Amino acid sequence: MKDIRLVIGGLFLVYGVILIVAGVFGTPVNLWTGISMAVVGGVFLLWSRIRPI
Repeated sequence: MKDIRLVIGGLFLVYGVILIVAGVFGTPVNLWTGISMAVVGGVFLLWSRIRPI
């Protein structure tokens, strides 16, 4: 595995998207949590692209 930031960012992004989709379809989840997790995941992925090891 080359960079752990890719794994962490991917997991945050996928779980955030799952929460967003579940919140849109009426499941009682916190939609803001999903949005913030997707943003954090995107930042991790962007960070790994801008500053590679």
